Amino acid sequence: MSERGRRWLWRCGLGLTLCATLTALLVGPWRTLVGTVAGSPPGDALHSCPAGTAFPIMDSPHVSQSEMEQVRYNSQPPTSGPHFAFSLAPGRYTVAVPEGLAVHAMEHGHVIILYAETTPESTIADLERVAKRHADKVVLAPSEKLSDGIAMTAWGCLETLSGYDESAVERFVVTLGGRYDHGWRR
Repeated sequence: MSERGRRWLWRCGLGLTLCATLTALLVGPWRTLVGTVAGSPPGDALHSCPAGTAFPIMDSPHVSQSEMEQVRYNSQPPTSGPHFAFSLAPGRYTVAVPEGLAVHAMEHGHVIILYAETTPESTIADLERVAKRHADKVVLAPSEKLSDGIAMTAWGCLETLSGYDESAVERFVVTLGGRYDHGWRR
């Protein structure tokens, strides 16, 4: 075989190997690793929500802060969708958390509990106790967008409460905390 023929075969083999590798990364067991870099696809758009109301899963790529200004979510607060490439740790926050951070935290299985800025201190203390009991699963923060009450979100799920209901908050956190992490866990 000529030198030119061997080069052609080498290039074809290399091309096929690259295609096979990319395919394996996108659909195989490595999909979770790729998802942590690229965000989650809307592949699980139809799902049930064992607590709260289910919302269709939006395409959820990583976007820049300037791109976030154009994002329109299908729920308020959001339950999926475009988000920042970095996330925040579970815990209690005393200032509103940007939606792009909250969505990424949900993508990693965390539950977001938001409360209106007019919420009584006693209710915030009750929410803090629940958040401490589930310190590895809950992000607790005020919300400038809530006029009253409490909103709890997890990947594709939303529940709103007009006031504090410990059993409803506990049920939402226990049922949905850790259920999704770049893919559904059943």
